[in-house]
Amino acid sequence: QDIIDFQYRVWQKSGLSDNATYLPKSVHPKFCGNNPKTDMDSAAAECRMAVCGAVEGLFKKTGLRPKDIDILVTTCSVYCPTPSMASMVVNAFGMRKDVQAYHLGGMGCANGVVGINMVADLLKAHPNSNALFVTNETTTPAFYKGRDKHRLVTNVLFRMGGAAVLLTNKRALIPRAKYALQHRVRVHCGASNEAYKCIWYGPDAEGLNGIYLGLDVVKEASKGLTYAMMRVGRYVLTWGQIGQWLWTEAQRRLLGRKDVAPYSPCFGDCINHFLIHAGGAKVLDGIGKNLKITESHLWPSRTVLRYYGNVSSSTTWYTLAAVESLRGVRKGDKVLQIGVGSGIKVGVNVWK
Repeated sequence: QDIIDFQYRVWQKSGLSDNATYLPKSVHPKFCGNNPKTDMDSAAAECRMAVCGAVEGLFKKTGLRPKDIDILVTTCSVYCPTPSMASMVVNAFGMRKDVQAYHLGGMGCANGVVGINMVADLLKAHPNSNALFVTNETTTPAFYKGRDKHRLVTNVLFRMGGAAVLLTNKRALIPRAKYALQHRVRVHCGASNEAYKCIWYGPDAEGLNGIYLGLDVVKEASKGLTYAMMRVGRYVLTWGQIGQWLWTEAQRRLLGRKDVAPYSPCFGDCINHFLIHAGGAKVLDGIGKNLKITESHLWPSRTVLRYYGNVSSSTTWYTLAAVESLRGVRKGDKVLQIGVGSGIKVGVNVWK
């Protein structure tokens, strides 16, 4: 009963709805009762449902065929089968034999943003190409059956889902493109033991696997985000904000003014829309405070968290859909995409 009460308390503060998020039948109490299935066959069924559904939807919306895809990159952190998830997509849709297919595993929630680095680099190496980027976190093998409270939190937060994104450098498709990738920044804090160990997947004392979340996750994620925003700031801050930062640094470093606080810009003054990884209510609170943005900037991410839960690497893409549907994006708007995950890894992409 203590474990049930603990999970209920976590859920009350999580920001998730009690009836709108999605779990696969393998771990959904309505279908499996108290005997969740975490075997590979159940995981494969969940993965195929989410991933193939997302990819099929992309082909219907774009009018492209599977044969039009030159590069395929898939990502899922815990579930890493053989053949890979990328191979599953190639098989399911009958893609070409010369498709450049890659799968990224073990990279956590940040990889929906960080993975864009690899896609962009592949497009640089392959001119006149279409790249399909597929994000997913299969919840079946990540479901924890034990009693360690650090691992039980993920059972409450994580839900099934997936997203498929098409990126291209074909000139003929430029008029149809919705966004242009302007800047991409990646930060990895894994050299720090505190950052490296605050999120990890593995067995508890009884040998039961689960995703461990340390008490310092928000603290370490905030550090990584600070590094990333310092690097991306030069590209997005206004001249007035850059001038204020230079003046503050001059007082602190050249004049020795220790009473002058470090300059912390309000990114809401230079960015129109924020796609923030909805890892949980506390994660959103911490990122919002770090960026000095208002609740109006956070509500798309909170909406995704409420109705879909933490869908890991797909979360920021769900948030983009929420922004487009509920608020609308105008020509020339700047969109900041932020992903935070195990490692600690942080990815920041700027779209226009």
